[in-house]
Amino acid sequence: MSHVGLIGENSIEYIERLIDIWNNGDCVVLIDWRIPFRTAVEMMKEADVSVCYLEDGKYEIQDSFSKIDFIRYQRKSNSAEILPIEIYDKFENNYSQNEAVVLYSSGTTGKAKGIILSHYAINTNADAIIDYMKLTVNDGIYIAKVLSHSSTLIGEVLVALKSQTKLVIAPTIVPPRFVFQSISKFDVSIICLNPTLLQKLSEEYATGKYTVPMLRTIYVSGSILNDKVYNYAHNTFNDLHIFNVYGLSEAGPRVTAQRADCCKSNSVGKPIKGVDIKIIDNTGNLLGRGECGTVYVNTSSRFNGYIVGNEKLKSYSPDWINTGDMGYIDENEELHIVGRLDDLVIINSYKVYPCFVERILLKHKHVDECKVLYTEKYGLTCVYTKTTNKDIKKELLNLVNNRLAYYEIPKKFLCIKSIPKTNTGKVRTNEIKKIIDEGGKM
Repeated sequence: MSHVGLIGENSIEYIERLIDIWNNGDCVVLIDWRIPFRTAVEMMKEADVSVCYLEDGKYEIQDSFSKIDFIRYQRKSNSAEILPIEIYDKFENNYSQNEAVVLYSSGTTGKAKGIILSHYAINTNADAIIDYMKLTVNDGIYIAKVLSHSSTLIGEVLVALKSQTKLVIAPTIVPPRFVFQSISKFDVSIICLNPTLLQKLSEEYATGKYTVPMLRTIYVSGSILNDKVYNYAHNTFNDLHIFNVYGLSEAGPRVTAQRADCCKSNSVGKPIKGVDIKIIDNTGNLLGRGECGTVYVNTSSRFNGYIVGNEKLKSYSPDWINTGDMGYIDENEELHIVGRLDDLVIINSYKVYPCFVERILLKHKHVDECKVLYTEKYGLTCVYTKTTNKDIKKELLNLVNNRLAYYEIPKKFLCIKSIPKTNTGKVRTNEIKKIIDEGGKM
């Protein structure tokens, strides 16, 4: 078995090469085409890639990287297309423990890590996703995110291949009107988005220009969906299901999902088939309902390990994954994610969850987005974007003074033009800290 690289935009040809690599008994190493070429090469060298399929027109190949044999392929269409039946016919179910794919994390706070998943892991996880999606012969899935990410590859592409569901492959860097036109053209019933995409599509749909009669479900994942966007989307798409789902690549990736018959709040739902979750405190003790701690996951879709290094987060339970996410399970058995363990701040011996502070700030009608974090220079700090030209700092301070404990109140408020994010919609914390240090300059 060899590790074979694959780099390119969303296309039928991309999926065909993915399946060909699997059918040849090799493991595919997926690299996001939007990252710098030098970084991509470093990742592939780390993963012992000697051959890489590279979409024509992507990257200028330099002689110094000749140890990797780049094989060019052409993407024949720049528009949305239905995956043809002959591609489905090439796919073979595989439940072996052999390595299937290496996926690189988004690397929001450090170097991205190569995560190894077996055929068994991704196929059993896809089966569990099919189980809660309740797909029918009339369904069609629209791909709105890049194929090199675990949620898209396994939760959408693999699900469609295994269930024989219509799959619409489309470019990702397109205006919202393109998405709605394609959804209508191809009778799409399901689309999977991150919170940033959900907000943009909700704003466009609110103009009343579009009709999408077949669309029935929107799944949201990738980062925490704040209450403001959650409520706005539900009010805008009032006749559609909007379901949060949660997971991490190390878990195959899907862990929990909302369903129509169980989940009504802005939670991330209940565990999917074959998955167990629990909440643990910082000494390894099991926490009860409503108590916030670290989310642990037990799943048969567990990853094989990293290309380099071990799990950086200590696990108090053998065979359980320490996700590094902070959350709690409510009285309805639904999981709520409130932030990352790395984000937790201790102030005067009190625990401060920045996400809770952000939820209060987002209640202000003119706050578009915000991020709260701790810096050595200012202490607890809030950066935000706004929808008005007037200064709202005093209003924000009054808002938190009336609703938060003194130790939860940010010491500094900084208005910036935009919140820097990764391609999957996750906030780039290190970039925000740099912006704060520079006084708000972008």
